[in-house]
Formats: sequence, C-alpha cells, structure tokens
Amino acid sequence: MEYQVTLVESAPEAVLRVPREVRPNLLGQDIAEGMREVTRIVRRAGLTASGAPTITFHDDMPADEAIAVEFGVPVEPAPNLGPSSGAQVVVMAGTLVARTCHRGSYHDLGAAYQALRQWMHEGGYRPIGPPTEAYLIGPDEVTDPRRLLTEIRVPVTPATTIAVHLDAPFGVAIERAKEALQHHGLMVTAEVDIQATLKANAGRDIEDYLIVDVCDPSLAYRALLTDRQAGLVMSSRVVVRAIDSGTAVEVIDPDALVGVVGRGGLRSVADELRQRLTVALDSLRDATPAST
Repeated sequence: MEYQVTLVESAPEAVLRVPREVRPNLLGQDIAEGMREVTRIVRRAGLTASGAPTITFHDDMPADEAIAVEFGVPVEPAPNLGPSSGAQVVVMAGTLVARTCHRGSYHDLGAAYQALRQWMHEGGYRPIGPPTEAYLIGPDEVTDPRRLLTEIRVPVTPATTIAVHLDAPFGVAIERAKEALQHHGLMVTAEVDIQATLKANAGRDIEDYLIVDVCDPSLAYRALLTDRQAGLVMSSRVVVRAIDSGTAVEVIDPDALVGVVGRGGLRSVADELRQRLTVALDSLRDATPAST
C-alpha cells in the first residue's frame, strides 16, 4: 500500500480523554470497547462529539503486554462531566502535524508508521509528541478488517540538526565524514579536538569528540554580497563524537541558524548549504560500513 503523507496545522480543539488499556493480541476488540465507553461518557455528560475517536500512544506497543493509552474524541464542551467517569475534557493547542491514512487491519499499521518516519527524515522534521490514531472507520462500525480506515497523526517541528549515526570507529568515521563533505564542495577550515582540549586545560575526560568547521567558498561569497554579517552563519560546525553504538556526525541546520540571527536575506544560501550537508551526511549512511 502506498502512503501519502501531508503536513497540516491542526486547529485548537476540546478533547474528551479516557485512560484505558489495550492488548496487542486483542487490539480490535479493545479499541471497539474503548470507543463504546467513550460514546457512553459523551452521552451521559451531554457532550456533542465533533470528530472521529482517537487513541494516543505515549509508549511503544509491546509484543505481548497490555499498554496504557488515552482514548479521545473532539467534543463541544458541556458542564455535566463528573469525576466518577474517569474522563476529562482538555483543550488541545493547535500544532503542526504529519499525517497519513491506512486502510486495512491494525496488524499492518507498522508500514504506515514507517512511511511517516521516512517522510520526516527526508523532509527534515522530527516528532515532538506521541502519535495519535484517529479511527475514521473503526471496528465499532465494520466487521471486515479490510474496511477499517485509520489516520495516524504525529506532531512535528522542523529539525534543527542534520545527523547520521555510523557503525564505524571514531577515527574511521572522521575520515569518511571529511571525505564526504569535501566531495560535496565543503572545505574544512578548522578542527578542534574537544577531548584533548578539555583534558589539557580543564583536567576532564570525555569521549572522543571533534569539531570540524566547513564552508563552501562560492556560497560564502554569495552570502557576503547579500549581507556583510553573513560571516555569522556562512560556516557550518560539524560535530563528530563517539557513542555506544559507533559514531555520531551532527551539524546544525543552516536554515535554523539564519532564523535565529534574523538574517532572512540569506535564506536561499542557507537552503543550498543545507542541501549539500544533507546529501553529504546521507552518503555516509548509504556507504558500506568501514571495517575496524
């Protein structure tokens, strides 16, 4: 199944929330029972549902254990909701949401989540909250799982860093990173060994940690023609550091940096620099892991 991911700004809304548990092996049954409970609470409280029922997953779904979730439904507020119901109405702020739809069994939802993760990576977004599933056609309406229609929503924000994790030792990762950056037109202008600097000047030990400053001379020239203060943002600082699983290579998104310093006229240069950095780091991910 192909998944089309869209980015939307959700509007603020009042949502009735009901905590419950669902079991992976009885997911359809538990979702249907939760929806019926939500419907009963809505009616008893004199509320009016104004959208599809939802479940928000604050934790990953385990393979064989029940998990606590929040059932919900958008509502028009009313005053008759008592504490004995175990539910509450909260006003949810509007936020930027990546969403996609899945038709079919809940057991196949993993492909939709994978499509969302891939879209976020390729589009430069990161999640800022738990995913919510909206049951546009739920098990309380149809018995054939092929007719189920579920919308998955993930609150997102533009990522402020471009990063890749390499299954390679620190020294090998440094050489690969510098080669990739230079191959894509980015010149190394400075290197700082943070581990050695802290050891020599502060008597402190940390993991292998190197800062590499890079820039594209042609982009730097274009930026300076536009704004003489472009020196604040025309160089990118790449961090290469050891982690438990290998080595991380990270760099701040030039678009984010331009926004912070308020130099909007440099946006086109920042966009091109971001593209080069992204391609360079992606080439590290796609390369065959180096041997130790």
